Amino acid sequence: MNTEKIQRALIAVYDKTGITDFARTLVEEFHIEILSTGGTARHLSKAGVPVTMVEQVTGFPEMLDGRVKSLHPRIHAGLLADRDNSTHMRQLQKHEIAPIDMVVVNLYPFEETVSREGCTFDEAVEMIDIGGPCMLRAAAKNHKHVVVISNDGDFETVLSELRLSGDVCQQTRQRLARTVFDVTADYDLAIRDYLEQALEDEVGGPGEALSPWFDDEVAAIGFEVERLSPLRYGENPDQAASVWLTSREPSECNLLEIPTSSSEPRQSPLIAGEMSFNNYADGDGALTLVKELTRAFGVPRNSTRPVSGGQPSSQDPNELRASARGSLAKEALDATIGKYAVAFIKHTNACGCAIGDDPIDTYRRAYLGDPVAAAGGVLCMNFPVTREIAETVMNTFSQWGRDAGAAFFTLDVWIAPAFDDDALALITTPTPQRSWGMRCRLLAVGAMDTPWSQEEVDYKRITHGMLVQQRDMLSLNEEAWKIASKRTPSAREMADLRLAWLICKQTKSNAITIVRDGQLLGNGAGQMSRVKSCDLAVQLATENGHSERLAGAVAASDAFFPVPDGPGKLMEAGITALIQPGGSRRDADTVDACDQNKAALIITGTRHFKH
Repeated sequence: MNTEKIQRALIAVYDKTGITDFARTLVEEFHIEILSTGGTARHLSKAGVPVTMVEQVTGFPEMLDGRVKSLHPRIHAGLLADRDNSTHMRQLQKHEIAPIDMVVVNLYPFEETVSREGCTFDEAVEMIDIGGPCMLRAAAKNHKHVVVISNDGDFETVLSELRLSGDVCQQTRQRLARTVFDVTADYDLAIRDYLEQALEDEVGGPGEALSPWFDDEVAAIGFEVERLSPLRYGENPDQAASVWLTSREPSECNLLEIPTSSSEPRQSPLIAGEMSFNNYADGDGALTLVKELTRAFGVPRNSTRPVSGGQPSSQDPNELRASARGSLAKEALDATIGKYAVAFIKHTNACGCAIGDDPIDTYRRAYLGDPVAAAGGVLCMNFPVTREIAETVMNTFSQWGRDAGAAFFTLDVWIAPAFDDDALALITTPTPQRSWGMRCRLLAVGAMDTPWSQEEVDYKRITHGMLVQQRDMLSLNEEAWKIASKRTPSAREMADLRLAWLICKQTKSNAITIVRDGQLLGNGAGQMSRVKSCDLAVQLATENGHSERLAGAVAASDAFFPVPDGPGKLMEAGITALIQPGGSRRDADTVDACDQNKAALIITGTRHFKH
């Protein structure tokens, strides 16, 4: 039992239910001084309850329309001082600060406000309580000495104990403190969810273009599909399958139809081979990732320009993007505006990926990310395939694969903006050393920097129906990112964190992605445990010869770390910077772990689950 008598209570409530009777009882029965702010002080004074204004204690008036009232050392020192610590008490005495023994606070009704029809974003933001949660958390931390009440349902319990013993027992104090952290955690989560939804709406949420998909009144899918072609089989040989095409004109680069004007006939990107069900699924994953990287980091200059007989067919960029077939001049690779991007995909996940300033070196680094897994996979690049590029890819095994421990190299699917005529001849003409090119599916899909199509949505098949959702179009929304650690990422780490974040976004959950110097080192995909994804990412990086490069690498997680065990394993392996959405109730533990290891940590506020 606390031997100090409760002498001073700070009351600041939005919902004033029962507060007058409670405060009057504190004053009349127990002679407790009441401190209060703003509307609460006026409410109590009007009811005849004596009140000391907080500004009389702080010596500073309320300001910014009441946004700053209690945020002052004279208040928070009074709340946080450990009465058993003589140093704390001497400091209070030196600065003439009186301890505060009780806090009664309830928060602005954020959830009630945002659920009200017609609530604007500014109105919602104004209902984000700052001082209230600060006072509650301070009192709850120091609950041994401060009774904290966040719910009017606890008024009678506190009064009963005061009447019984003159104090509130430690068990009740601890229960009240626990309630505070429940209240503030739920409150913060409600604000986070609202801001996340508001951000999604702003950057491409269900607005006018998408409302027909998600409007409560809609009872049917709003477009037609037609069968493009049968497939030999589905995911497995015992499953029948076919590929279908929507009736909408495409505006975004894809595997089924090259975007053209509505007056031109439909044109398939497939220029060699026959696609299977799995080819389409993996190919779409590869193209989606490389489009994401191209939009984020820029596109190599002239990387999609079709030419005929070595000369440009048109100088109009829109016309130049209309087709990816035909010969391509080598000069298309001579200079860049953005980054070259290359990805190898297996089972829709990246096993190799890199960005860089030179196409051949970028390809080499993407391949060496995981040369064993790359074999027999899908290759996608955001630059045209000239004969030089074709020779590099066709000779991958002899140049790098054998020395890296790979047993062979082939490709099932190869996707690029365009293929040079000489490149096509080289790829499809078999030699004793390489015959796989004639069996490889080649797709010339055109420009990869096309903007997101607002009409495209995601479908998930379930028995007797399907799930429909907006696509995950949030990319590098860096204006929302926050550096949570004491150390700021270096420029090199920041560049790698951007790449890791986008690769991780396009990797099956749970996902952990490790990157160094623009190259994917290890991708832990699809694990049931986030810790196991960390283990797998490190294991793959080590097995593929990148163990020495893990020191100084960065890592991304598609969702928050619930506890710091995963980050601990990554940092133990050498990771020096991490990026993750945040949102766990134990985020502070992860931040502390990073600070202890001098690692940088970015909180994005947005997750990228991919099931």
